[in-house]
Amino acid sequence: MAADERFRDVLVPVDFTPTSERALRFALSLVGPRSEVLVLHVVDIDFVERVVHSGFASREQAIDQLRSQAERQLDVLLTDVRQQRDDVEFEPMIVVGKPFAEILRIAHDLDFRMIVMGSGSRKREDIEAWLFGSTAEKVLRAAMIPVVCVPG
Repeated sequence: MAADERFRDVLVPVDFTPTSERALRFALSLVGPRSEVLVLHVVDIDFVERVVHSGFASREQAIDQLRSQAERQLDVLLTDVRQQRDDVEFEPMIVVGKPFAEILRIAHDLDFRMIVMGSGSRKREDIEAWLFGSTAEKVLRAAMIPVVCVPG
């Protein structure tokens, strides 16, 4: 693919699994110099609510702790990929919500042209994933832009 045919802006959702990190590295092969890669982590609101319901923390405490942990993990991840591609702008973003819905919202609101994400990084023990599909499957079905799913 010639440099002028490469994508200039790509959204890469990460959950810090090896599969999502592999997707980020794959996205680097799709972008040319002076491109933007937004690295998105979604703090899963359903997980937050389970933590609150179990009595481990308040909603605000759980969100703050998960956001802080994600910030540290993004710093480490982006330090590594910036060394590989210093000609690409990496923008971290952390939001709270349902992962598939937030990925689609950010892609639409910020007018991205492609989503690159990992698929199959979690085991299918969750009944909701078994019945309704994984986050990647939901994004793939609903996205109005190309979605590249990198297998786990």
